[in-house]
Amino acid sequence: MTNLKKDTADSCTYRSLLEIYLKSDKASIHLCFLCFENTNFMPTFNDLLQNEYVTEYSLNAKKEYSDPKIYDADGDLSKRWYVYYSFRDPNTEKLKRQPPIYKGANRFKTKAERLEILMAYKSALKKLLSEGYSPYENYKVTQAKIEKLEKVKKAQLDTQIQPNNYNAVEALDFAFKQKLPYLSDRAKVSIKSHLKRFKAWLEQQKLDKIDIKTLKRREISIFLNSLKKIDKQHKLTDEAIGAKTRNGYRTSLSLIFGQLVSDDIVEYNIITAIKKLKENPKKHKSYSDSQIKVMREYMDKNDPYLRKFTQFIAYAFLRNVEVCRLKVGDIDLENRRLYVQTKTEAKEVVPIIGSLAKVIEQMELHKYKSTDFIFSDSETCGQWNVSEKTKTNHFYDRFAIMKKELELDEDQTLYSFKHTAASNLYNSLASEGKANEQVLMELMGFTRHKTKSQLKKYLRGIGASLAKDYSNKYTIDF
Repeated sequence: MTNLKKDTADSCTYRSLLEIYLKSDKASIHLCFLCFENTNFMPTFNDLLQNEYVTEYSLNAKKEYSDPKIYDADGDLSKRWYVYYSFRDPNTEKLKRQPPIYKGANRFKTKAERLEILMAYKSALKKLLSEGYSPYENYKVTQAKIEKLEKVKKAQLDTQIQPNNYNAVEALDFAFKQKLPYLSDRAKVSIKSHLKRFKAWLEQQKLDKIDIKTLKRREISIFLNSLKKIDKQHKLTDEAIGAKTRNGYRTSLSLIFGQLVSDDIVEYNIITAIKKLKENPKKHKSYSDSQIKVMREYMDKNDPYLRKFTQFIAYAFLRNVEVCRLKVGDIDLENRRLYVQTKTEAKEVVPIIGSLAKVIEQMELHKYKSTDFIFSDSETCGQWNVSEKTKTNHFYDRFAIMKKELELDEDQTLYSFKHTAASNLYNSLASEGKANEQVLMELMGFTRHKTKSQLKKYLRGIGASLAKDYSNKYTIDF
């Protein structure tokens, strides 16, 4: 992406910035944000939109703006699409609609491309506004505020942080607080729970008041090895936790001690030397063709909504939680694609095949808001403001009823629909007489594995790529 030097940014005109943008390639769109139409905006404020890696410093200003939104003219490509928002006018103290951001977006001729660039604008603008930037203020003024705030924060830290005087519990609490803004909601809950149990153990062992630097790796290993399972009534049992759970505690503590290293409270992360235990991940056994037929008939009769949920899993190769994350605005039926938030929390594009398109058409998404979830507990698109765990559990519970009725195997789950789909496609492609490498390359486009080695491992794990019958290779009878 074209770099703008500081002296150029201070003096360049709107048109010069635009010319620089037009020379940039399409691949740099998400890193090269355009200037606003309004030439009354300071060019340097707009210039900040050209870099998604804007300063992470926060001005802690009160929210004086509306969240940026996208206007798509109801899908009409002949009209201008843009991002719009309001900001509080410093003179009137009222929210005032700001000029729209659309330069460059309307050059693209498909809905998907326009939406992609406008989503990038929206994301960058929202980030800048949340950090305190204002369209009414020169960026130098903003930078001065940042520098002043940082000096204050540094002075506070210099007086507050005394590495040699932190006891174990104080250090853990401090590190968690430092780490908190960068954790996902799920990680916050998990780490908080793990720390609570660790701190209770430290108190029992009379280690809670010792200097954090004197805490030994051996003591943490003893804690990890002493962990017992907690039953549904939240009572401690005598059964040791599994390897996966223990490794989860280890990961949480490692993150916290890593933060302590970054803050110069301890010299090194003592958790890294504690080995992870080998895990035996839960297997999700694939279904047979006859089981799929029986389940399909059962769901059509007793729970059609659950069938729609499983069709998203099977036809789009989505995880349960990824289906729960889908919103109406994530579906682009015209261009046969959907946008899903994956494990990495990045939006990934997934093709909508014909079988899934029919399911989506039946859901009549045009009747709902773009922010409505595709699936909810009301069996229709709508708002569902609960945790992702609650959402997935909702569909697990519905599936459990069918599982009990049809007496399915214990290791056959909702996730098994994805494995069954992968196995079916693999065998179907292989039956066409294609070379194995060609089969793998085609299948990678469906399952979205990044490498053939990953796909091969996955197929072996679900029992899809078993060896062919080798009976005729034996030279003796057993």
